[in-house]
Amino acid sequence: MFMNIEVERLRRYMSKAEMARALSIPTDELNDWIHRRRAIPAKGLRALSALFDGCSLDYLLKEK
Repeated sequence: MFMNIEVERLRRYMSKAEMARALSIPTDELNDWIHRRRAIPAKGLRALSALFDGCSLDYLLKEK
């Protein structure tokens, strides 16, 4: 699980539905990304970094 993605989402008081809308993806796909059931495409990685004010991908994808 990519916990830092969840941490950043919660830090911004975003629901998963709001985050999925901001990324233009279905909520199910977002859940698959977070729980590592589906690889995050390069476009999605760039969108996540931008959504979280330029957070590094190293940070966002760090495993806990």
